[in-house]
Amino acid sequence: MPIHPAGRAPRRGLRRPAPSRRTLLGAGLLGGALPLLSGCFGLGDTDGLVLEQPAGDVPEKYRDRQRVVIWSAYTAHNAEVIQANLDAFHEAQDDIFAEVQIFDSYDGVESKLAASMQARQVPDIAVFSDVVWNRFYLAEALEPLGGYFDEGFGTDSFDERFLKEGTVKDEIWWLPFGRSTPLFYYNREIFEAAGLPDRAPETFSEYRDWGKAVGEVEYKGKKVPMRAYVGGDDWYFQGSIWAFGGAYSDGLDMRLTTDASIAALEYDRAFIHDDGSGYLAADATGDFSSGACASAMQSTGSLSGIKEAATFDFGCGFLPREKDAGVPTGGGGLSILRYASAERKQAAWEVIKFLSTGQRTIDWTLGSGYVPCTKDAIESDEVAKLAAQDPRYKVALDQLEISREPDIVRRYVPETLVEAKNAIQSVYSAGESAEKVLTRMEEELEPAIDRVREKFERRVGTDT
Repeated sequence: MPIHPAGRAPRRGLRRPAPSRRTLLGAGLLGGALPLLSGCFGLGDTDGLVLEQPAGDVPEKYRDRQRVVIWSAYTAHNAEVIQANLDAFHEAQDDIFAEVQIFDSYDGVESKLAASMQARQVPDIAVFSDVVWNRFYLAEALEPLGGYFDEGFGTDSFDERFLKEGTVKDEIWWLPFGRSTPLFYYNREIFEAAGLPDRAPETFSEYRDWGKAVGEVEYKGKKVPMRAYVGGDDWYFQGSIWAFGGAYSDGLDMRLTTDASIAALEYDRAFIHDDGSGYLAADATGDFSSGACASAMQSTGSLSGIKEAATFDFGCGFLPREKDAGVPTGGGGLSILRYASAERKQAAWEVIKFLSTGQRTIDWTLGSGYVPCTKDAIESDEVAKLAAQDPRYKVALDQLEISREPDIVRRYVPETLVEAKNAIQSVYSAGESAEKVLTRMEEELEPAIDRVREKFERRVGTDT
C-alpha cells in the first residue's frame, strides 16, 4: 500500500521505544533509488554473492546469538507491537537475536536498500509495500521462500488471496504481514443533519449527490465539505479508476487515456471544483477525525486511530462502486534478501515464522489494526470477538472478498507512483483537465516502461 502510512501516533499511556543507534530515515531518497533499481544495483556477477549486514546495536546478553537485521517501515505504535513480539521471540529461544532498524516509510526502506546494496550491505529481512517488493524481485535481489516451509509451518498458514500476491511463477517472494484495503468512513452526525441514510453511498454518482446535500447544512456552526482528498498517495485513485471501468494498465500496456480512466479523474475534478464538495487535504485522516469533513476514504489500518481520536459517532462501509467495484489491497509484507548468508537467511526465516504464527500474529492483527493475513489470526476467537463487537471492523474483513492487487505498472515501474501523485495533485489542487494530465502521465511513463519491459517479460511474463 502506501502508499498508506505504516504506523500511527502512539496510543495514550504507551511509550514509544527509543530507536536503535542505527535507526535509519530514508526520506527524500526515492528519486536516487530509481536508476539503481533499473540498473540491477550494479552488482555484476551475483552468483554466490554474500553482502555484509548493516551495523547496529546488540545487547550484551545476546552477543553470542545469530543476529538478524530487519528493516522496517512500521513506526510509532506499530513499532511497539513488533518489538513486543520480538521480545517474546528472544525469550522463546537461545540462538537468534532480531534487531529492527526503523525507517520513516515504505519509500524509505526502498530507497535506502537500493543505496545500501551499492555499498555492499543488506539487511536479512525487509518490510516492503505491495508496490515495492516486485522491483527487487525484478532485480533478482530476493530469496525464494518456498523451500523454507515445512509441515509445522506450511503455505496454508497464510490467507490464500494474500499469499498469491507475493507469488510469481509458482514461487513465493513476499509474505503478507500488514495488509489493508481502503474503507469509506463517514460522520454519522453530519449525514443525519443532511438527511442522508446511515450507510456508505452505493455508487460514486450517489456520493456526488450526497456531497451537494452535505454542502447545504452546518455542523457545529459551520459548513463542512463532504470529502478530504489524499494527494500524496495514489492508492485511493487506483481503486476509483477501477470503479469507473478504467485501469492504469493491462500488463505493461497503458490504459490511462481510455474514456473510463479519464472519467474517474474527471469525477474528482468536478466533485472538488464544480461542486465544492471536496478539497486536497494535508491530513485527511486528521481532518475526518476532527469533524472538518463529512467523509474520507482511508486505510483499514486507520480504524483504530480514528476510533481513539474522533469525538463523534462514525460509520464505515464498502468503497462506492460505479461500473464495477474498485477496492485495491495495500500494505506491507516480508521478504528475505538473497545476498544474506545461508545462516542469516535461515535465522531470518525463524523470525518470520514466529511473527506469523500463534498468539503473535493475533497480537499484531489486533494491535496494528491491519486485517488478518494468517489462518491463526483469521480463525482466532479474539478477532471474531472484535468483529462482533465492532461492525466497522467486520466491514474491513468482508470487503476483502471484492479486493484485488494493484495494476502491473504500479507494482513494477517505480516512476508510476511519482507521476500518478503529480497527476492527481494537478487535478485536486489546480483543477487541471483530467484528460490532459493523464495523457501527460502516460507519455512520461512510456520510457520507464520500456526500461523494464525485457526483464519483466523474462522474470514475470504472463504470470500476472
